[in-house]
Amino acid sequence: MRWTLGLMLLVLVVLLVALPATAATNYGTGKFCIVGMGTAPDLITVRGAQVVKDADIILLEEPSERDYWQSFIGDKEVWFCPHGSRVGFGLDPKNVKDPDMRAIIEKNAKTRQDTVDKIQQAVQAGKTVAALEGGDPMVYGTTFYLELLPQDFPSEIVPGVGAFNACSAAVKWSPTFGRDTNSVIITMGDWPGRTDTNEKLMATQTSLVIFGMAVKFPTLFEQLQRHYPPNTPVAVVSFAGDREKQQVVRSTVSRFLTDVDYKKLPADSWTLMVGKFLEVGQGRVDALLGAGAAEAVREHGGTPTK
Repeated sequence: MRWTLGLMLLVLVVLLVALPATAATNYGTGKFCIVGMGTAPDLITVRGAQVVKDADIILLEEPSERDYWQSFIGDKEVWFCPHGSRVGFGLDPKNVKDPDMRAIIEKNAKTRQDTVDKIQQAVQAGKTVAALEGGDPMVYGTTFYLELLPQDFPSEIVPGVGAFNACSAAVKWSPTFGRDTNSVIITMGDWPGRTDTNEKLMATQTSLVIFGMAVKFPTLFEQLQRHYPPNTPVAVVSFAGDREKQQVVRSTVSRFLTDVDYKKLPADSWTLMVGKFLEVGQGRVDALLGAGAAEAVREHGGTPTK
């Protein structure tokens, strides 16, 4: 009896020790990747291009993306999970009273889950699934897949050249240099329930990079004029990073609404930059000498002079 009990305990211990290893190898050689494709097809990174090349299945949000990235996708199998399927994420449909809206939320939840189930099945079969995202996926991108997949699921996010980087290059001024500021706030239009509203952020008078979603220009500039000096420079960049279509229009906080025909800006393809950085360059108010000569050399890599 003791021998039998001891054997059973030994078997149980072996199983418990083996479980994590077994769970970790259930996925085989497959992998799920989210790839930042940059703001233009020729701004994809070397790593991103290689991941897409090695992928077995491509996940897109809209059919038009297949044509846009055709040179990378080729004849690979393509799945779609619409951008709008994010609507309702994090909300229990049972708490939505409007039947039409509840139906939309339930449909989107099913679309998300069906997509995640397909990803899981493909990866477990040893395949690599690559979800392609314009710009950088970690700034307003679609990453809910990872929240719905198991925590130990084999995955990777490949960063891309985002609109923040591409717009900074387009205006040829660095947002992290503002003479007496070096903070940058990335934001978008306000939405119901948001607590860090744009007007609260504007009170700091630091540099702003405003993505085009849900922005109402008259309201936005009414707020800006309450917090920033009238001559504060602004620039709106359309199709950032695209060598053929990129456009930069400059103005100021007080003149933008009259200088710029904002109603003709391309939907979801522009970014607004606000701040003194647009004209002061890399000159800091302390000229990098505020801490003393020895500290300046140590902190900024300067060469001491005699």
